[in-house]
Amino acid sequence: MKTTFCIIAASIASASAFVPATKTPQSTQLHIATKGTAAPVRKSISGLTKDNFDSTLKEIEGFLTKDAGSAIYKKSMKRIAVKASALGVSVPADYAKDAKCTKKRREKQDAYCKAKVRGSWELCISYVHFLCNDDKVEVS
Repeated sequence: MKTTFCIIAASIASASAFVPATKTPQSTQLHIATKGTAAPVRKSISGLTKDNFDSTLKEIEGFLTKDAGSAIYKKSMKRIAVKASALGVSVPADYAKDAKCTKKRREKQDAYCKAKVRGSWELCISYVHFLCNDDKVEVS
């Protein structure tokens, strides 16, 4: 009885090992939620038309702002701009501007601009002092 049960159990286990895996159905939607894959984004950019331009930009904006690296971001934005000009449409001015990959560069540029303005203001004050030839001139 025990040997018969063992033989039946072994045959069932070995038979299930050779059953092919079931395939999951592929959907036609763009799956940008998958991290680290830029292929669907590149494919959607290459398939841009006048009809699907706005909807495709909305779909890929999340990937460009959150997951894309600086190289993929730069290339994708350039490809979008080229496609837009070829199609006769325009990319929104603020499209994907708050990208994670460009955050440090934007902060550095902002700090530079603030320092430049502050330096210009100090230069202007010193020039007024020079023109007046008086150290008592106060500019606020």
